[in-house]
Amino acid sequence: MTAQLKAGVIGLGLLGSGYVNLFRDQPEIKLTAVADLRADKAQEVGAQIGAQPYTNYLDMLKEHKLDVVAVATPDHLHKEPVLAAIRAGVPTVIQEKPMATTVADAEEMLEVAEKAKTRIFIAYANRGSSPLDGATYYVIRQGLLGEIIHGEIQVDDHISVPTRMWGARSKEWAGGSSSAHFLLSHVVDYLRWLMAPAEITQVYAISQQKVLGYTPDLYDAFLTFSNGAKFRAKGGWIKHIDGVVEFTLSFTGSEGTLNYIKIPGFGQVEGWRANVSDRISPEEVLAHQQTLSDQGINVRTLLHRSAIRSPWMGDNKELRRSLEAFVLPGNWWRLAHCFLDSILEDTLTPSSWNQYGPLPTGIDGLRQTQVVCAIVESAKTGRVIDLER
Repeated sequence: MTAQLKAGVIGLGLLGSGYVNLFRDQPEIKLTAVADLRADKAQEVGAQIGAQPYTNYLDMLKEHKLDVVAVATPDHLHKEPVLAAIRAGVPTVIQEKPMATTVADAEEMLEVAEKAKTRIFIAYANRGSSPLDGATYYVIRQGLLGEIIHGEIQVDDHISVPTRMWGARSKEWAGGSSSAHFLLSHVVDYLRWLMAPAEITQVYAISQQKVLGYTPDLYDAFLTFSNGAKFRAKGGWIKHIDGVVEFTLSFTGSEGTLNYIKIPGFGQVEGWRANVSDRISPEEVLAHQQTLSDQGINVRTLLHRSAIRSPWMGDNKELRRSLEAFVLPGNWWRLAHCFLDSILEDTLTPSSWNQYGPLPTGIDGLRQTQVVCAIVESAKTGRVIDLER
């Protein structure tokens, strides 16, 4: 390919700025235009990278024939810019998770995309934000724990996320979403990725709403897969914790156990440990470790990460930079790099990702939205929700 792909970004917050940097650093991509409701932000970013700034993404899409558009608007505001990009003839849209906050929106987005033959990629970045995610995928998919029977995943955000992360817009944007859409969308996709082709068929959940008022404080969900595996997934954003995020996972198999501290909390260090099946010989264990090592994953080493001392943002630029460094580490964008490789190689399994199955598309986005909306419905009604396969 000799001609550069022309790209645009809609939404220039923390994640949108990440897409700007991603596109800017790729020689095959020319970042042509950016859009944000804040004129000063659009003009600032546009001037920095030589892209035309807009406050109305419809104008941007009308005036530029783009090959790829990244949509990084708030959770409940994904549908309209995605549909606008599709209708403008953009062949590839990369959008932030969740795909949508209602099933109807996700269905409409996917239907319009399929009719237009537009490919939607959903940025479920936790699939590959750490090499240890690759190790988790490998161990489970290789059956080194036997059959997965049960698992527990807990992810918590500091209360500053729904109250201060987006400044004056925090209450409105968090209120349009929830910790289920914001956090458990990651968890649901992560589990679907690990457990495929099994799907979540039953959901029961509880929630609590006593602190924030404008959005639920937390959700605690129980998920049953079509192969009988059961998981507990808890996501909340009201904790007063040392860092911005705490994220832990455990998987119990019929023959082994895996524990993964992805983002440590108080008294923890980031780490990963798999106690594999006794039927696997020491020689086989070494062979599996070598396979992972060949992929750049050293599972014999515990990784450490220094904690962020304070997630309070306000107008403190130094603390904002700390948060940006935490939310947007280099590995966070690995999946987005793979999306670009997918476009350039014209495949859902590009060379940079092929050992981890197909990349997440709009179909995965719809299924994730169905599950998360079932979590919200179950917590509201007190009923078990059955999902069609």
